[in-house]
Amino acid sequence: MFARIRDNAIVGVGTLSALCPNTSFPGGVADSAFKTSEGLKDIIHGERKNGEYYFVTPGDITLVDGVPTQQYTNTAKRLNDEDAKDADGNQLYVQVWDADTERMVNTSEKQISKGLKTYKTAEVKQTANSLLVQTDWMVIRKYERDVAIPSATATYRAAVVTECARVETAISNASDVDALATVMGAQNWPAE
Repeated sequence: MFARIRDNAIVGVGTLSALCPNTSFPGGVADSAFKTSEGLKDIIHGERKNGEYYFVTPGDITLVDGVPTQQYTNTAKRLNDEDAKDADGNQLYVQVWDADTERMVNTSEKQISKGLKTYKTAEVKQTANSLLVQTDWMVIRKYERDVAIPSATATYRAAVVTECARVETAISNASDVDALATVMGAQNWPAE
């Protein structure tokens, strides 16, 4: 994508063929002299945070130090669980079917909007489970037939459990989504 710049203002945005419809280029690529003469510059992207932790919304294309830049609004996702509310701020409750009135009715159980910490904790537990399941048969064999678990396997399993507990604690202690992203990027699962 390109922006056409005239008098230090963006006057058009689009592909090369859209901005210069009656021009053809050898190999479909314009040379730098042509781009300069037409005021065409490549659009670069401003800060766009990780969509796993942020809602990323594209904004306007603006000139930043003479460079056309696609701007983004990065809004952190919910970190902690919260009570679910309707548009008016009223608590939402889990509903069940009431056969007597033939309609859905509220229970006393609140609906909860889960935060990233809940999802990331579940992700870490799933990782630990997928690592442990490979040697679970040795634990079952030990329990059922009293066949010893090899010490290397026992050490590996203990390291998986330790790393899982460490990461879960770090997730719980994360103060914001950037800290949570750092925690998730610093997982150190043992090798078998």
